[in-house]
Amino acid sequence: MNTAYNPQSFQYDMAHNPGAHGARDVAVSFKGLSKIYKMDRVEVPALRSVSGTIAKAETTFITGPSGSGKSTLLNMVGLLDRPTSGVLEILGEDVTGLSDRQAADFRAKHIGFVFQSFNLIPVLSVRENVEFPLLNRKMSGAARKAKALDYLNAVGLSEYVDRRPGEISGGQRQRVAIARALVSEPTLLIADEPTANLDTKTSREIVALMDRIKAELNTSVVICTHDTDLITPGSAIINIIDGQTAGE
Repeated sequence: MNTAYNPQSFQYDMAHNPGAHGARDVAVSFKGLSKIYKMDRVEVPALRSVSGTIAKAETTFITGPSGSGKSTLLNMVGLLDRPTSGVLEILGEDVTGLSDRQAADFRAKHIGFVFQSFNLIPVLSVRENVEFPLLNRKMSGAARKAKALDYLNAVGLSEYVDRRPGEISGGQRQRVAIARALVSEPTLLIADEPTANLDTKTSREIVALMDRIKAELNTSVVICTHDTDLITPGSAIINIIDGQTAGE
């Protein structure tokens, strides 16, 4: 991360100051992004020359109905998929033509992911799941453990560190997933339908948590959702319909 952060001091403060980060610097810029999937001899366009920006240290929602192409755009931004055409820049770097290895290295360094299915490892404890992304870092076991515990404390799960994912609720599992995404200190946090498996109350708590993380850590947060009721005031919105941004 670009800013110093002490997870022990992380506070769930409901106050929101939309001007706290000053100018809306750009974290992600994409121009003319298109994606065509080939199925046998049929070409299926998922994105059609989409352009836009995602601001640094802000929360941006990618919305649209099922099958609209919003997850395709999110996968492009997360370097999980390649565009058929167009240009994608992340943190000022043109990442359009990165090799698979280069894209993987860039993701590991800059991007954290939160998925709707949690993607936790069931045989590992809550702490071990959060610690997992640090295993390839040059850190001692004690340092990895301490860092994982810090981030679990930050998301309010210090009492559950020794439980396994199957022993905690869906909302708590999503908090574990958020802690795991943050432990590598990414500049960009990407969440793909992170509340799809949760009830309304828990969904709003999870979105509010990520919004507060954005404010505390100066992290750019991108949330893909079909539920517009979850959009927090002051957030930017990219609405995708039929593979295009609304209005195109």
